[in-house]
Amino acid sequence: MTISIVWKKLSIATGKAAYFLKGIGCVSATGTVLVAFSTLTAQAAVISNGELSVEIRNDNGAINSLLFGRKEFYRKGTFVSDFGFQVGSDTSTFVLNSALKNIGQPVTVSKNNNSVSVTGRYTQGGSAIDFTRTYSLVPNHNVLRITTNFINSGADTLLSYFDTFDPDQGIAQRNGYGTYNDVFSIATGNGIAKVGQATDISKLSVVIASLDPDVTVASGFPFKIGDGKTLNNFFNSPFDGNGSYVDNGTHIGLRKLLTAGNSFSFTFDQGFGNTSIKAQQEFLAVNGGGTPVGGEVGGKPVPEPLTIFGSVTAVGFGIMFRKMRLKKFRKSLTQGKNS
Repeated sequence: MTISIVWKKLSIATGKAAYFLKGIGCVSATGTVLVAFSTLTAQAAVISNGELSVEIRNDNGAINSLLFGRKEFYRKGTFVSDFGFQVGSDTSTFVLNSALKNIGQPVTVSKNNNSVSVTGRYTQGGSAIDFTRTYSLVPNHNVLRITTNFINSGADTLLSYFDTFDPDQGIAQRNGYGTYNDVFSIATGNGIAKVGQATDISKLSVVIASLDPDVTVASGFPFKIGDGKTLNNFFNSPFDGNGSYVDNGTHIGLRKLLTAGNSFSFTFDQGFGNTSIKAQQEFLAVNGGGTPVGGEVGGKPVPEPLTIFGSVTAVGFGIMFRKMRLKKFRKSLTQGKNS
């Protein structure tokens, strides 16, 4: 079954927007109110194993929606499930295909059984790189595999290729936009993988990882990679949230010299689970096995609710307790004077 979304725009005086997906969830953005209706059209290609369902836009090849256990991971809040290219660090060559329909890189999208292929030729900065990006679900596992094959039909090119995501799986569970974010390495039966992990308060989790030795991964900052400067910062100083709870993104990419006439392939997996350990286990199971990182959220304990709400809550409690102590002190003084 192919599922797509029809959006109805309604302006509002506040200059903000609310997104309603099938009547479930409400999130803020800017500019309009968008009300979604489910319909059967040819606007997207869907691959599904029943538990994990991925919808790929047919206009730009970006992930439009991803459901795990009927819970949306990316099409919530400000939708970020995008990919793009750049020549080296040259920001003038930056292109982005986004969940919000941006088409910086023209592509052709086709479906074959339970996989979707996205093909195009990147030509910015004098380059000529043909690519085929294939989305597939690994059989019997909740893992989305994205493999991109590159062929350089032009001059030597330092290619910067990336995917950028803002996991918002907590919204469907009324847990807000934030996730616990971490970056770490994990040993698999096929080698060492670099992992970015995002887990919501209820422990619903996604790990985004690759065995490629040249991969760059960040989680917890920035919110998204939306321009060349941010992309350069990502490659130069990839951020490790180290278990922090924030509403920021998880990103993966590769900066690699592709010489004239040569080719290479880059694969990364997204594993999903009801806990971070289970998400890691899904990834490990399709990459030769191995042992998950101990504990939740990359081996780090989940913060208590006070930590989740941040320092504002802590300050509030501090003020309340100080007022109680001051009131008690003043009462003791008054009693002393009257005795």
